[in-house]
Amino acid sequence: MTETKQDSKNNWEKKRVQRVLDNHNTKYKTHLLIKDKSENVYPHLKGQMNWDWVCYDTETEDEIAIEVKRITNPKLEEKSNILWQLLEKVQKSLSENGILTGTFLISFDIPRDSSLLFGGKENRQELQDTLYRTICEVSQVLNPGDEKDLIPQIQEQLSFKLPDSTSSILHKLSDQGSIIIKSPGMIGAESIDFDATELEEFKQLISYANEQLRKSNTKKTILVLIEEGYRPKDPPEVAEAFTKIDPISYSHINNIYFVSGEEVAEITLPNMGKNS
Repeated sequence: MTETKQDSKNNWEKKRVQRVLDNHNTKYKTHLLIKDKSENVYPHLKGQMNWDWVCYDTETEDEIAIEVKRITNPKLEEKSNILWQLLEKVQKSLSENGILTGTFLISFDIPRDSSLLFGGKENRQELQDTLYRTICEVSQVLNPGDEKDLIPQIQEQLSFKLPDSTSSILHKLSDQGSIIIKSPGMIGAESIDFDATELEEFKQLISYANEQLRKSNTKKTILVLIEEGYRPKDPPEVAEAFTKIDPISYSHINNIYFVSGEEVAEITLPNMGKNS
């Protein structure tokens, strides 16, 4: 059975929630396990405000409500998705036409602070066609281990200017196969501190999670914050952000965990609910 987009999202979340529970169980000597999504456990919640995951303690059988929120930048996510889709289409065309001889890696990185991504659909189609033609040509002259900067060749064929610092490298990995691996990304670093706008967004995010968890009526609640990479934060900065918002914003949350990659950090504040 083909995995749906929602199934993929649920599995992505579940792995991170389990990582948090493993951390919590080790620290507090509890025995928490995931039961299921809240709507699967309580079908009447569908379409209503609710929390994400129902968990339980295998010893006490008490339920624990868990809400998952991502700390990210929606505008950068949208840019990344557009770029990823463009590269997907190029990859599909190359595969269908059997152009490539060997295994290649194509990287395409754009500045995170560029206001527009290639100026609309017509420009993106032009870039897609140009990138396809350029890869077809350059791939024929590369040996394993060779790489080529594609931007000069792409730019001279385009009717519009790519954002400054745009980068695209084609790297030949081997003579075997007929495949291209895509690697889109963003150029430039973003501050780990919360500016005024981010802090207001953070307050709204936490307040909404608080209300969702309040609906659970469980004795224990956990908020899981996941860093998405497009808005990099470190645990101290997240903890500091909590001190700048009204405690009523997280009054129904007992524990807060911050997940970044493989790392899990508990965010502890003196006026939060009692941990267990």
